[in-house]
Amino acid sequence: MKKTRFSVLDGLLQKNAVLAEGMVIAPIVVCCDTLPKALILSLAFACITFLTVIIASFCPKKLPYAVKVVFYALTAAMVYIPVSLLCDYLNYASIGIYLPLLAVNSMIVLHSELYFYKLRRRTMVPALFFHIAGFCMTAILTGLVREILAYGTICGRAVDMPLLLQGFSAPWAGFILLGVLCALHRTIFPKK
Repeated sequence: MKKTRFSVLDGLLQKNAVLAEGMVIAPIVVCCDTLPKALILSLAFACITFLTVIIASFCPKKLPYAVKVVFYALTAAMVYIPVSLLCDYLNYASIGIYLPLLAVNSMIVLHSELYFYKLRRRTMVPALFFHIAGFCMTAILTGLVREILAYGTICGRAVDMPLLLQGFSAPWAGFILLGVLCALHRTIFPKK
């Protein structure tokens, strides 16, 4: 069996879950039209994914894959409840249906089995942290750029923008911006 290698740059940049692998893009496209929404989405994603992957790593490896996926989903559903309450407390119901979708995101269901659980726990935890940080970095960058272009603000405070492109508040603009970021990523980090 081939040994899986860990590098800080893998999760943040080279194997970024969103930019390199196309995972978990729908919440970013729809929800990250302002920086505060991007921060809340990042917090929810980080809490749900980190806790679920860590807890699910104690699942016996000899179980069939289908049983493990069900266990991962049930674990994520249990973690989702307090995260949902936290988002309600912070008055950010604006991420709506995309919050429960984070509980069954592809990083938990697929990437954990193919990558994280092949690492020793002492390297799995930092690898997981940096993969989550890569998602959060992409979400925050998308939210920041879209808020500046669409509303001329950063966290609700006006910035000097000569021209507003109000269409950037719509989900299609999120797809376009994410596409540009993915193309930039592929230019900087070409696949081998």
